[in-house]
Amino acid sequence: MSKRAVLLALVLLQPFSLAAQVFEDVSVASGFEPAFLANIPAGGIAVADFDRNGWPDIFVSGYFEPNRIYFNQGNGQFQQSAAVNLTLPGSKCSVAAAADYDNDGWVDIYVGCRDQSNALFRNIGGTGFVNMISPEIDHAPVGGNSPRTDAVAWGDVDGNGLLDLFIGIWIDQDNPDLNNPVNINRIVLQQSPGVWLNVTANYVGAERAKLARNTLAAVFSDLDGDGRTDLYVVNDKLRGNLLYRNDGPGCGGWCFSEVAVASGAGQTPMGMGIAVGDIDRDGDWDLYFSSIDEQFFLRGISRMPMQWQRITATPLNFYGVGWSTIFADLDNDGWEDAFLAVGSGGFSQTANKDQLFHNVQGIFENVTLQSGALVQDLPTQQAARIDFDRDGRLDLVLGHWNMGYRLYRNVSQNTNHWLELTLEGGGPVNRGAVGALVEVLTPDGGRQRCEMRAGESRGSSHEPLLHFGLGVYPSAQVTIRWPDGVVEPLGTLAADQFHHRAYPAEMMIFRSSFEP
Repeated sequence: MSKRAVLLALVLLQPFSLAAQVFEDVSVASGFEPAFLANIPAGGIAVADFDRNGWPDIFVSGYFEPNRIYFNQGNGQFQQSAAVNLTLPGSKCSVAAAADYDNDGWVDIYVGCRDQSNALFRNIGGTGFVNMISPEIDHAPVGGNSPRTDAVAWGDVDGNGLLDLFIGIWIDQDNPDLNNPVNINRIVLQQSPGVWLNVTANYVGAERAKLARNTLAAVFSDLDGDGRTDLYVVNDKLRGNLLYRNDGPGCGGWCFSEVAVASGAGQTPMGMGIAVGDIDRDGDWDLYFSSIDEQFFLRGISRMPMQWQRITATPLNFYGVGWSTIFADLDNDGWEDAFLAVGSGGFSQTANKDQLFHNVQGIFENVTLQSGALVQDLPTQQAARIDFDRDGRLDLVLGHWNMGYRLYRNVSQNTNHWLELTLEGGGPVNRGAVGALVEVLTPDGGRQRCEMRAGESRGSSHEPLLHFGLGVYPSAQVTIRWPDGVVEPLGTLAADQFHHRAYPAEMMIFRSSFEP
């Protein structure tokens, strides 16, 4: 039999069962049961290895309750620690995003709140946290119907090796005072560790008005593949989503062009959450954002110039109150599936059940009823992906409206292979390698890619882990494009393993020799 025939046979053997993604609720069994949040709205979720023991931990922001971290013990158990200082007055916080903003090797947490100041919790060697908030990266609460931070994302906008910050504001008024900075979304560049420059302060007129649009989600991603991270913003109240193309230096700090309408990504939903992925493996980023009515799936058709086309003939076009959205290969068949958090939040809708969609080579099928514990009548707002037990199957942490948080373990039964990769930046690259792009090539010619991001979904950040399902293949070729543009072929990596790669030391030495 020829090699081509063997590969074709392997592809045909790929499992495409509608029951391929099955979950069980392990909140109680794992020790992750924040009962203190059982009767209040869920806040933000941030997943990261905060204590550097090699296992991902879970941070949850408290809405009327203290913020908490549940530390992963590495044996399927979580333990809440009282040794960390994450307390805020009021603790009315709804979003969170984890990232190592100061490049010291310890993951920090930005927390966005309502009717009170936000927080930037700097991780002090895994022993505790110190709030490093400053006026440049906060909004000043004004009482009453004050603005609230409802979106946060990290990304290295200017390529200086330090993470920058987007802060999205939801405002309960139709005609806000645009001269009042508390009403304006912010893109804040980190010029040196802890020194911030608000570049959105340069926007005037109609462009400034776009920055006050009831923002509920945002993500930094290099959407056009030019090596500079762009920004997609999801807005509520039919104000129109925004896409800021990163044009490079100048313009009083940094240049962005707002191109949402021109690119086909300027829909005007009651926007809630956002996911970015290459679900059809064609090399273009696809977008899935949620809304109170229909959800929106935008298929990428061109990178330069950026162009998307909305696809309505798909189960992803679900009718209900959508909140968080996630792309992830949940059955390791090599194709990213989709998860939609559905929750009332005080709104009426057709269903409260979260929705799970299986990707069959670019075509989605609704497999919610076969997903096990996810078939619950529990309204959900926040969601984040995690492989908490390191078994190569992605799990989910969900924040349920007035019903606390829960951990859902992926117990899918199949023999598909997988590969997981963490990255560590150095030199000109931020420590978390946010913005890095990894491509995986399987023997059948299938090409997958994932980008390291910090802040996505809805008010949450996923575990900083690049996960690839490989189907029947026991290995794959892996290539990294680091955020500074360095392309590093890793060669063939074995499947069913957890891999770690640091920025090449030789590149740090080479570059340092040319520094002024």
